[in-house]
Amino acid sequence: MIDELAEIREAFALESVEMLAEMETALLSLETTPAVGDDFNRLFRAVHTVKGSASIVAADQVESFCHALEHLLVQVREHTLPLTKDLLSLCLQCHDHIKGLIAAFEASETQLPPRHEQLLTLITQWQAPAVIETAALPEPAPLPQTDEASTEESAAAQKVVRVDAQKLDQLINLVVELVTASSELESHVKRIGDSASFESASAVSLLVKKIQERAMVFRMVPVGDLFRRFQRLVHDLSASSGKKIQLLTAGAETELDKVMAERLREPLVHLIRNAIDHGIEPPSERLTLGKSAVGTIRMNAFQEAGSIVIEIRDDGRGISRERVLHKAVERGLIRPLEAAERDPLTLIFEPGFSTMEEATLLSGRGVGMDVVKRTIEELRGKIDLTSIEGQGTCFQLRLPLSLALIDGFMVMVGSDYFILPMELVDETIDLPPATEHELQQRGYLKIRGEALPCLDLNTILQPDSPKKQSRFVVVVRQEGRRVGLAVDRLMGEVKTVIKPLGRIYRDARIISGATILGDGTIALILDLPELLRIQGG
Repeated sequence: MIDELAEIREAFALESVEMLAEMETALLSLETTPAVGDDFNRLFRAVHTVKGSASIVAADQVESFCHALEHLLVQVREHTLPLTKDLLSLCLQCHDHIKGLIAAFEASETQLPPRHEQLLTLITQWQAPAVIETAALPEPAPLPQTDEASTEESAAAQKVVRVDAQKLDQLINLVVELVTASSELESHVKRIGDSASFESASAVSLLVKKIQERAMVFRMVPVGDLFRRFQRLVHDLSASSGKKIQLLTAGAETELDKVMAERLREPLVHLIRNAIDHGIEPPSERLTLGKSAVGTIRMNAFQEAGSIVIEIRDDGRGISRERVLHKAVERGLIRPLEAAERDPLTLIFEPGFSTMEEATLLSGRGVGMDVVKRTIEELRGKIDLTSIEGQGTCFQLRLPLSLALIDGFMVMVGSDYFILPMELVDETIDLPPATEHELQQRGYLKIRGEALPCLDLNTILQPDSPKKQSRFVVVVRQEGRRVGLAVDRLMGEVKTVIKPLGRIYRDARIISGATILGDGTIALILDLPELLRIQGG
């Protein structure tokens, strides 16, 4: 009985998140076009659903508050009350309060969130004079629903199974272990030399890989779920800054790893806040420039060449390269003589950089953009910036399809295996023994007449085994620069499952993860951006 009740409460929590998102989306859309139509019906159904679910789990405060709000919406639906911006503002406040009531219920808190009684009073005051007390409100009739619509919702409900994210992660971890065990079995049977057993093991391995591919799909979520969170952010920041701003999104159906989606939230918040504060001009200034009074921020997502691309574009004032260079020199980030050699746009990612004279509530403290870049690199991605003065700025984030898998290039340094992200590898070159001295003394090699900066991974990683006589250079590309990495052996391309690092490697900044090879050997995944940053490559 206890387990059953826990499952019901869990289902309520999951459904509430979904319905609250639906409420918020509908309310923000209604602020643009206030009318009793599809958006209003979505709002009403969401409130009605939360109320009904709350009654099942005995979330009394949630149920009674939703009941009061629902009755207010009934009067709007019946045209007893006009649908005004002030009323929609009250509904947004009620949405936030319902979220707080649900959080309090989940935490088993008895104390009500602030403003509970105040909001109930406001709801009562908005209602028609016939309504006297909130506690005595009649049960509102739900929206009429056709048989066809009812059938469609019932069919959709039968196709969807809600699974807790933690349970899903546990399943995927087991699949990862199965892949590793299958690879070990195949390698073992191959060493024995039994052809029949090897054929069976290969068939099992093939099925396991198909299961792995299918399981990884479960980690994918539409990017629209992530984009939807920023509609409210733009709405609130637009109001607080006195600017008129709209957020347009595209590519909502594009899918990305759910863990990546969670990690991307903060970087995207930084980018949007900066676009509003630094980019979008006040309405009067935009009109003077011949622009629309309403500024636009566009978020777009799409797949390209095995990567997820997310673009954040605004039609604001753009970035003044001259001002960026001046501020960088003023803050001591670069020397005056370096100004002509540096791309100004790369300087905004430097820690402590800001063009703001004074900090505002949105930005100007010199923190944020360096964090954005670091987070994207930790996700094995990269960030590109383009800007045209007077026209706007575009940030492009390019990320791997999944954090659980990596297309890598495996090398040996000493007797240890290491994996480099395949998307960063340009080429491989033989390293003749005669060039070893040049590498050690100068730190670069001449490759086809080009002076190529080169790092010796044997020296950096310090393996137990001595260097090989015949070695190789793996040329990688990072932020438009080519850097060579000297290694002992080339093992070729691999597609591996990433496993998190144990506590022993928690301080190893240049190691981003690990994988288990078919024979049980552990291979470490190098964090190339961090390695090059530390080594000054």
